[in-house]
Amino acid sequence: MIKKTRAKYRILIVDDQRDVRNVLSSSIETLGSDFGVLAVPSGEEAVLELSLQKFDLLVTDVRLPGISGLDVLRRVRSSQPDLKIILITGILDPVIRRNVADAGADAFFLKPVEPADFLDAIERCLGIVAEKMPPSNLLQPPPEEQASDEGVSDRLTGLRQELEAFATVLLDERGRVVAQSGELPDQEAAAETLFQALMAGFSAGMKVSHYLGATRPDSLTYYGGTKYALFFAPVSNSHALLVVVNAVQIDEQISNTVQNVYTALYDLQNILERIGVSVRAEEPLPLGDEVELIDEEEEFEEDEEHAPILDAIFENVSVKGSQELDAFWDALADDSSSKSSAADVLTYEQALQLGLTPQDEKA
Repeated sequence: MIKKTRAKYRILIVDDQRDVRNVLSSSIETLGSDFGVLAVPSGEEAVLELSLQKFDLLVTDVRLPGISGLDVLRRVRSSQPDLKIILITGILDPVIRRNVADAGADAFFLKPVEPADFLDAIERCLGIVAEKMPPSNLLQPPPEEQASDEGVSDRLTGLRQELEAFATVLLDERGRVVAQSGELPDQEAAAETLFQALMAGFSAGMKVSHYLGATRPDSLTYYGGTKYALFFAPVSNSHALLVVVNAVQIDEQISNTVQNVYTALYDLQNILERIGVSVRAEEPLPLGDEVELIDEEEEFEEDEEHAPILDAIFENVSVKGSQELDAFWDALADDSSSKSSAADVLTYEQALQLGLTPQDEKA
């Protein structure tokens, strides 16, 4: 449900990352009680909510699992033509921007979103601010950012041409394509399996770089195959570079290839840093305490500090337990005695008559 049911302006936020949803929701709430916010993690849920209730503004990520943000926009435009829409994305490809412009969004932001600009766009879209920002300004990023984003695609293309590679790809932390030059042998299969497998080792590379004192990610992994070979390197906290080359040719020029990949890696880091993407090596997660294995033949030393506490605990348990056990066995013995047959038992007098008692007792 919307947090403020009587809010004058109702806003729907769609993003598959919880942190992003929380940040955007909190930012909007600073505008006051006139704004009600509902946040959902998928395009399917967004379409459902839009069919159930009326919203004044839709804020959605472009790339979502399942239905994309652009698909959501197209579906609701015909049924709710007055709905204002702001698109947000971490994709740097200029082609995506052209798709956004063609889709007719009211505003477009690159991640990370600057809160002040985001709130300003909301007020303008909802008509709260009298002065309207021209649509072209809403859809186009600042010139410096636009040049930087185009620089990503240009740099990937340049690297692919230098190495005569099949493809050069910039991935996000979830293994999704941010920008790409060239074509992979099986793009669909790679997106489902290869990219996900590569990103599984992404955080490990970041942690090792930090452990070694690197301020930026500085690692390169090589995977050799019969036909294709891969170079994989973290670029930032949320991006990685993948280069797919000919496995036969790479053996003859491995040194030159590594040098070119590293040069492109540093260039991409500089480009991303200029548009506000953090490229510092991620601080590793805290490791657990080191465990010392005890030799089976080594005598186990008692923990003197905690021994009194443990003794008190087990003393209470043992006393109660032993009393219950004694009562159980006593009852069992009494029961067994009562069930014994008289024909199987000799009295003392019978034993005396049969001469089975000690001689001194007979006297």
